[in-house]
Amino acid sequence: MNKIFGIGLSKTGTHTLNACLELLGFRSIHYPDPRLMSAGRYDEALRGYDAATDISVAAYFRELDCVYPGSKFILTTRELEPWLRSVEDHRRRRQHELDNPDCPKAVVREVVYGMRGFDRATFANAYGRHVKHVRDHFADRPDDLLEIDLCAGEGWERLCPFLGVSIPDEPIPWLNRTRPAA
Repeated sequence: MNKIFGIGLSKTGTHTLNACLELLGFRSIHYPDPRLMSAGRYDEALRGYDAATDISVAAYFRELDCVYPGSKFILTTRELEPWLRSVEDHRRRRQHELDNPDCPKAVVREVVYGMRGFDRATFANAYGRHVKHVRDHFADRPDDLLEIDLCAGEGWERLCPFLGVSIPDEPIPWLNRTRPAA
């Protein structure tokens, strides 16, 4: 069965993308269970959903492409500096949870970033590496990948034609917007 996968890293508009997909009529899950995803139990993690978004999906985009041929992939991107600030703020707010050795979210962070904590240079490198790997993977299949910067205001006009659906009459449902710097 064809699915839609949002394969941007956390804090690149993945929650907004999930809300957009739901508004467009797709059953979508934001951050499917990282334990199931890391174990390759994709059918179980995605059962009942047409789409999935966030880092627990992004970490396994190659495998998902093999398991669900013909699916659509959406790479949400964002300017690096605002992304780094947002990730650092998110990490600070969730530190107690992510420091727990049994935390499934921390495990998927290790897969993507190579660490559970936050290091600016390491995360910047991981972000660039992820975007490059996605672009390289889909280089000869441009119809299967949409790269979109929702945080910069790109929206329905790019997303809907890619998915083959009509543009809704309502605005993009912006979620988790970064608070302005003080």
